[in-house]
Amino acid sequence: MQAAVFHPGNNELVLEQVPIPTPGPKQVLLKVAAAGVCHTDTFILTSIIPDTRSYILGHENAGYAVQWGSEVEGIVKGQLYAVWDVVPCVMQTNISPALNAIGVGVNGGFAEYLAVNASELVPVPDGVPPELAAVCCDATLTMYNAVHMSVGGPLRPGTTKRVLVYGVGGLGHQEVQLMKHYGATVLAGCRLYKSAARALALALGADRALDLQELTAETAAGTLTVDVVLDFVCNERSFTLGKAAVMGDVFNITGPAGVVVLVGFAADQLPMSSADVILWRTNGVLYGSIDDLKTCLDLIAQGIIRPVVAAEPLENINEVLNGLKASTITGRKVVVPGLRN
Repeated sequence: MQAAVFHPGNNELVLEQVPIPTPGPKQVLLKVAAAGVCHTDTFILTSIIPDTRSYILGHENAGYAVQWGSEVEGIVKGQLYAVWDVVPCVMQTNISPALNAIGVGVNGGFAEYLAVNASELVPVPDGVPPELAAVCCDATLTMYNAVHMSVGGPLRPGTTKRVLVYGVGGLGHQEVQLMKHYGATVLAGCRLYKSAARALALALGADRALDLQELTAETAAGTLTVDVVLDFVCNERSFTLGKAAVMGDVFNITGPAGVVVLVGFAADQLPMSSADVILWRTNGVLYGSIDDLKTCLDLIAQGIIRPVVAAEPLENINEVLNGLKASTITGRKVVVPGLRN
């Protein structure tokens, strides 16, 4: 089968012919229907996340069950499944679970077939296409947990909070939709050159979309304040602006302090003190539980979240990765084995 393989020292994935994996006793062989492309993949290629192992990348996966091991029960042949990306034996290693999972240390879905443990599979609801199911396995799941796990309560259906979603990319554009569904007033922060992201944020319901210049001016003047910042960029500038946006709540003794949530991986060193952690309740989030994945799939099935996704052939994987590095992609991209240009 064709696969996109990471080899340490290469700044691009290598398209190779490798054997189709044989599922173990507790595993299921999936024919990959779609695999999402994530900034984590670019971090591995650029050694921001150092890794000396060679393996197939791809940690956002959906596929059809074609074969399984002798100890597997309850799997339906031909059913589309989403893959919850946590290897069951990971706690027996000395490696962080985030660096020893499917597509991040263990062979992933940038290939025609993928073998996973049956316990990691979630049936995809009828009507949800593979491309959206794949994106749900990390992008949707992580943005969902940005409010459900880290914030600790304020952002739930019926909220009246003011929320700044900084970074309207593969995760942020979904967060705009979830926050509007919950009832929040949503401000979207976009980079100066990302006019497409700004237009997308407004089309998805954001109350305002501001570029970097506008955010800087309004936070400096104290005319822009929010209760919660969901930072999907996580660099020095976004963190500084996020702190400024919630600063108005710091000394409000009648209500909770503002919250800054850092979402996902980033390589930048952030200027952070204990005051930042305490006053702005700064915390971070990555991924979520298998039950959260089921909830996210249901949100997509109901049309509450509508991820903006474009599909590319597996052969175009390096072109897609380069687009991510250059920040030229709007929404999320997936690769589909067998898709033709």
